[in-house]
Amino acid sequence: MGAPLTSSEARAAFASFSRYPRLALAVSGGSDSMALLHLIAHWRSESVARPDVIVLTVDHGLRAGSREEATMVARMAASLGLPHAILTWTRGEKQSGGLQACAREARYDLMAAYCDAHDIPALVTAHHLDDQAETFLMRLKRGSGLDGLAAIPEESVWSGIAVLRPLLDLTKARLAATLIEASLGWAEDPSNSDPRFERARMRAGSDALAKLGLTPEALARSAQRLRRARAALDEAAEGFLAEHGAMSEAGYCLVARDALIAAPEEIALRALARMVTALGGRAKPLRLAKLEALLTAMRDNPDKTHTLGGCRLQPIGERLGVFRETRGTGFPSLQLDPGQRALWDNRFRVELQLSATAPVTVSALGESGWRDLGALAPWLAALPRFAGATLPACWQGDAILLPHLGITDAGDEISGYFSARFVGAPSTRRI
Repeated sequence: MGAPLTSSEARAAFASFSRYPRLALAVSGGSDSMALLHLIAHWRSESVARPDVIVLTVDHGLRAGSREEATMVARMAASLGLPHAILTWTRGEKQSGGLQACAREARYDLMAAYCDAHDIPALVTAHHLDDQAETFLMRLKRGSGLDGLAAIPEESVWSGIAVLRPLLDLTKARLAATLIEASLGWAEDPSNSDPRFERARMRAGSDALAKLGLTPEALARSAQRLRRARAALDEAAEGFLAEHGAMSEAGYCLVARDALIAAPEEIALRALARMVTALGGRAKPLRLAKLEALLTAMRDNPDKTHTLGGCRLQPIGERLGVFRETRGTGFPSLQLDPGQRALWDNRFRVELQLSATAPVTVSALGESGWRDLGALAPWLAALPRFAGATLPACWQGDAILLPHLGITDAGDEISGYFSARFVGAPSTRRI
């Protein structure tokens, strides 16, 4: 058993959190997340600039007792003076694929949606050093490249919400020891030792690996060094996009095609990944092999249109336009009540002002809507067809209302109470 965390270690781990006015904590009831809850509450009690915190627990409903564990977390949060919300994953939301992968995606989707609806910019998770080592091994087994082997980042983004992982340098044993010292309990998830799941199998083999010197600390150290290399390449890719690309508030990007094709392969791949991830409307990461195939196809056929990750990559003169694909991928439809905001298509944060007289339905404008309304809104007519068709618009009965995007002053043709803001853009010049 490791040593419990000290107050000074907790202060160091959470030092950057004071920059956020509000935080959400992902707490399942296991030892890792319960330790996070305990440590954050103690840190807030000693901190001068402390953010507001709400505790979120997702009940997947996959096994008996999951609701009781969620209510246990609620009681713990209440005892610490923190609000708590239980988010339920309903059967209709389950997706195809591996059970744990689907549960993870649904969990983050639910928490990100809650954060977005309640103006919470960041979500904190309890990933730790042992998780890092296991992730490294699983990706090594699959032959992952640099990004995969860099494993779990300290910070990332899910559907426009920052995801913070302050405990990555700490072992699971130390977190458990922290709870034991505080006389606090936790729930054990039986899936953590179920050999049907890859992570559990990796965990079961950790002792044998440690005898060979492949300890969690050594594996996590390799991942950390690879993250350092990844950060340098990411910065170079951002610099490339800043010099050669331009992003529009309407949710599309233009980049110098010859410069992209001539760039070092790793930089070109990362630039493509950033554009497609920001514009494609999908939360899942792109597979490196598909990115490599796309870059090869672009170099072989620079005048051809390509698709990947929900995006259409189309040559426009000397530039490459990257747009949200309009066919085969589908667009979400959601209802907004007055005063409500939400993330639409993982691309736009939409909001209906309290001054609205009734709810609206938000969906894609579509090509026919783009053509019909272009005569009334010059800024809309000036957009490329694929950009205009994939904008969010809202319906009140048969009436279509355009959002205020920030790319033009609100006029008569724009709804004064329906707004949309593009999120997740690479660091490029704005069109």
